Amino acid sequence: MSAPLTASLGWIDFSQNDRDRIGTVLDMLRPEGMVDELGLSTIRDALANVMFPGISTIQTRAKYFFIVPFIIWEYQHLPHKSRKEKNASQYLRKREYEIMWDLADTYRSTDGSGVIGATKIKPQKIARRPSTIYWGGLSTFGIIDTLGLSVEAYLKQTFRQRMTDLLSEKEGDDSPADDADAGYERSSGIRVTPPARWDIDVRLELTPEEAQLLKSRIIDAAGHHLLGHLLTDRSLWSCFSVASTFRDFARSAQSLSVGEDVRNAFILAHDFSWLMYGAHCLYNHTLQQKAFSNDVHLHAWNSWVTELPQQMIDFNRFNPEDLFRHATTTRDTTAHFVRTWWSAAQDGFPNVKPLQELIKDQEARVKGQKARLRWNKLEDVVEGKWIGLDHFAYRFNQVKTIINDIQTALP
Repeated sequence: MSAPLTASLGWIDFSQNDRDRIGTVLDMLRPEGMVDELGLSTIRDALANVMFPGISTIQTRAKYFFIVPFIIWEYQHLPHKSRKEKNASQYLRKREYEIMWDLADTYRSTDGSGVIGATKIKPQKIARRPSTIYWGGLSTFGIIDTLGLSVEAYLKQTFRQRMTDLLSEKEGDDSPADDADAGYERSSGIRVTPPARWDIDVRLELTPEEAQLLKSRIIDAAGHHLLGHLLTDRSLWSCFSVASTFRDFARSAQSLSVGEDVRNAFILAHDFSWLMYGAHCLYNHTLQQKAFSNDVHLHAWNSWVTELPQQMIDFNRFNPEDLFRHATTTRDTTAHFVRTWWSAAQDGFPNVKPLQELIKDQEARVKGQKARLRWNKLEDVVEGKWIGLDHFAYRFNQVKTIINDIQTALP
């Protein structure tokens, strides 16, 4: 008998940028980033950006908004000779791992601590480091002026330019070193300053000063978004903090006195989630029928059809065009799918067969030759098991953790 075949996933370590791209794909394994069988994640993510700019599904704790710039600040304040001898990217990577291992040791017995790389011990590494995970948020909140560049590009441009300036300085130049460093600090775009010995016994809990600074940065950058309102409206935050899901929050918060744009955003997101949950119900029902001739998801589908007008907060005013004003990169075929699905919803879904064909076509456009329904790719279909997205969380849990970190630390 021949030995069984096994398979594994790997990649050639070409560059940091290549590793970051692979990391982005691996992020899809997280709950909010489950494989998107029907191509709706672009719209979901656009709505999440409207409500919670600067937050992503792989952020864990607010402290990393300081750890990353603190390390870069360290590098820029090394003595001139040390900076000349060290590569900024390598320094950041080395220090991130040192902090990661320290935090992992400190919080090893704390479940759900939010330590990135919590299970790692020296010298184990991770697919994505905090600098790549938090970079977008650091830029959005103005904690680092990234110039719209990736981490690697920012470090190369910022510190290569400064090193060129240093090398061009003549011995005996009358310009004080402090003046040169002042210009260097402005050019680096870092807008936070670490306390002395900040990395000794580093903790994930924010200090009161850090909490106030991050709160101010978020309000300045996202004060007119739901994210900013959570930091300024106690009733809204109270509603958000006790809710177990985004759906629960949206239904409870609709009665609160909030800005019209904020309210419209979370109601639109809530109702889009409920609307497209039905598409995933029918997708899974059709898969189970095809693979096992069972009706395991039929009840979920029938219940959804009956309850949809009541489950959506504003069924009568829902307009899919509002989605595409936010999700401007939505593919035409996906927009057509959503419009057609909504039209069927308004009619009460009188005929399921055309909808199953609609879903089959949409999956084929999204997944190509890997489409299960079109090409009978049923090897990974398990009897009774749900495949693909469910209700959209819109980064709800990540936002709750980060805002809670801030609120807990405020005096």
